[in-house]
Amino acid sequence: MKRETFRKSLGVRHVACGSCNGCEHEMNALSNAFYDITQDGYDIVASPRHADIVTVTGPMTPAMRAAARETLDAVPRPRIVVAIGDCAAGEGPWSGAPSAGPGAGIELQATITVRGCPPTPEEIRAALKSLPLSS
Repeated sequence: MKRETFRKSLGVRHVACGSCNGCEHEMNALSNAFYDITQDGYDIVASPRHADIVTVTGPMTPAMRAAARETLDAVPRPRIVVAIGDCAAGEGPWSGAPSAGPGAGIELQATITVRGCPPTPEEIRAALKSLPLSS
């Protein structure tokens, strides 16, 4: 995919799929004045219909399975899924728990995964900047 396929700024929609909120705190830091990912051409959007990228965190609890799928289905194609954290990769502390799925990134077939429990804002920002888009 080429960046020209998308708009000038890429919309990012986040879905928390049953995580402990550690990854969400780090994701929220991306919009503060220090990290400010808008300078890199990313905007946090409220509607999946305005998104190009979906970030997911958590092990994908049964209660979130349908909501996450509906959100992803509402994102126009082409779209990119980024799994944030070890739980989304299926390897976090909730891995194997009866109330946890294989990982949000695994279930939604993430393009890339940012490892960590939780990953730092710098790691998340670097992953977004490394997305397979040619400028």
